[in-house]
Amino acid sequence: MRRRLFLAGATTVPVAGRAQAAWPSRPIRAYVPVAPGSAADNLARVIIEPMGAALGQPIIIDNRAGAGGVIGAHAAARAAPDGYSLLIATAATQAGNVSLIRNLPYDPIRDFSPISRLVHFPQVLVVHPSVPARTAEEFVAWLRAHPGRNFASAVAGNFAPAALLAKRLGLDAQVVTYRSPPQALTDVIAGVVPFMFIDISVVLGHVRAGLVRALAVTSAAPSPLLPEVPALAATILPGFELLSWLALYAPAGLPAPMVTRLNTEARAALARPEIIARLLAMGFETQSSTPGELAEFTRAEIEKWRSLVAETGMEVT
Repeated sequence: MRRRLFLAGATTVPVAGRAQAAWPSRPIRAYVPVAPGSAADNLARVIIEPMGAALGQPIIIDNRAGAGGVIGAHAAARAAPDGYSLLIATAATQAGNVSLIRNLPYDPIRDFSPISRLVHFPQVLVVHPSVPARTAEEFVAWLRAHPGRNFASAVAGNFAPAALLAKRLGLDAQVVTYRSPPQALTDVIAGVVPFMFIDISVVLGHVRAGLVRALAVTSAAPSPLLPEVPALAATILPGFELLSWLALYAPAGLPAPMVTRLNTEARAALARPEIIARLLAMGFETQSSTPGELAEFTRAEIEKWRSLVAETGMEVT
């Protein structure tokens, strides 16, 4: 009897090993907390194919837009930590929302396993062609001559630079909130709202088509994709820089081997020359990391946004 029990116990080790080694054995869901055509969605559609190929299973995008990214991030936080759910997170979902949304239904630190940073990118100040300003300085003068004008916003990254601009320069402008950045941009193109700050990947084609006019970027230097558009730091907001970013997380409690594997494949995808070229063409600069580095970065960004919200008086909802 003792021999039979020993042999039975011994057989469980390779069975468990085989089960663990089999991951992933079915498609993986990647929650994207913004609408199709938004920056996180644009990025996801570039990196999920090589990651899925390396993992041996497709990664399926699940767009869960709304509430400044809260809906999608919350869905990912509630998912099982079994390696079949990921989050393509934004600066809003993991940092800005902590200070902007009362009773946030998830905790960006407690409820997620960090995997890797992915990219960062600037916001672009764009205006409808009917706005006569062709420089940031002329835009400020126009706003002062037309107080109370509306600006469009869908996520914290759109809202923050506009709020900071208004606060530091004493401008009077009112926010109109939209469900997604592409939806907000549609109204700017139509002239319903005269201006907004928006992710470069979302607006680049519209700028080149002349549907909106780009006046400034929120990076410290001009973007190589819009070299003629100056930085706010070089014009009306000396020293200012605010970059949006995207990163990969999973639900908290993901086993360490899965964290390591996902980190390895994400970083490998971001290192491929063709992927780098595609992302650069969209305005993204790759920025991979270890899980620990992403955890530290997330904490630092939460504090940065806390200070930004306090300075600007951005409304907490």
